[in-house]
Amino acid sequence: MAASKTICLSSNTSWYLYNFRASTVRRLRAEGFRVVCIAPEDGYSQKLVADLGCEWLPLRMSNQGSNPLRDAAVIYQFYRYYRRLRPAAALHFTIKNNVYGTWAARLLGIPAINNVSGLGTAFIRGGLVSAIVRLLYKTSQPFAHRVFCQNEEDFAQLVGSKLVARHNIELLPGSGVDLERFNPALHTPHAGPFRFLYAGRMLADKGLFELIAAVNAINADGIQCALWLSGFADVDNVSSIPHQQLTHWAQQPGIAWLGPTDTIEDVYSAVDCVVLPSYREGMPRSLLEAGAMGLPVVTTNVSGCRNIVTDGYNCLLCEAKSSASLQLAMLDMLQMTDNERRAMGANGRALVAQQYDEHKVVEATLNAVQSALRAH
Repeated sequence: MAASKTICLSSNTSWYLYNFRASTVRRLRAEGFRVVCIAPEDGYSQKLVADLGCEWLPLRMSNQGSNPLRDAAVIYQFYRYYRRLRPAAALHFTIKNNVYGTWAARLLGIPAINNVSGLGTAFIRGGLVSAIVRLLYKTSQPFAHRVFCQNEEDFAQLVGSKLVARHNIELLPGSGVDLERFNPALHTPHAGPFRFLYAGRMLADKGLFELIAAVNAINADGIQCALWLSGFADVDNVSSIPHQQLTHWAQQPGIAWLGPTDTIEDVYSAVDCVVLPSYREGMPRSLLEAGAMGLPVVTTNVSGCRNIVTDGYNCLLCEAKSSASLQLAMLDMLQMTDNERRAMGANGRALVAQQYDEHKVVEATLNAVQSALRAH
């Protein structure tokens, strides 16, 4: 493929592109494309350039709420970048980028390839915000060359609500997982109580208040388990849990907040089980990584989570928004034998290796790019 061909990738954080789309960037560059990442500046913006060899351009945008003037400015930024770069295709990730990037690309005749990683907080909470998001999708996604979706239920809702045309949407296993980086051989034995890990953004919609309540109830008569929290705090999201709340939780017996890390595989290697009591997901990265690491899982019986686990096979399911149900599932995990947990983890590893290897995601993305080149 011609080296002069440019591909743009855009997300609401540089962190996302660096952590979840690095393999896609590397593959596109290996195929001879010039790769330009467009995202807000954060600690990972220059890492995109230094570590992945792509270019980076700043995107000024707010991920919280919908201010028409600010959002119009985002569309204009996309338009200016795309008019200058004239990319062969524009790959968008996260809601506002999917919508505003597609509108700008449409004006310039540039194929947009969008990734709906989950219908998110707006769909969970409903009301006016949900109605606005649905309208934005309905008025933008028909102009996309291809839309990728990450689970069957989101697929059905997007098509059934006529937010995306059936012929234009494809099911994809999330962002995939690196089976070499996340490997059961990394596990290290530890002393002390059984360790649960929550890995992800610090959001109420991830079920963290219920998780803390469940752990406190389990440890009411003495420490029976530890809970580690790893991920970003104070993210620009209406569901964000304040830093002060996390600090308060970390002062409670058995609970530790580790903050974010670039080597999450080291954290997985030191725990016994991953827990994700989310209200709704697209294709939860932490569950894929837990499976790749051979760790058993406790998670909620909701869209996204239940699509990649089977109760009693590689996980224990519980009800969403119920600390009592979560507590029972965590107690059941604690009371299993080591062999039973190891078997559950091995099942998870086999499932992820078969269905969620990141190479499948990269190939699907490359195929979409090649399809866009042929069509335009």
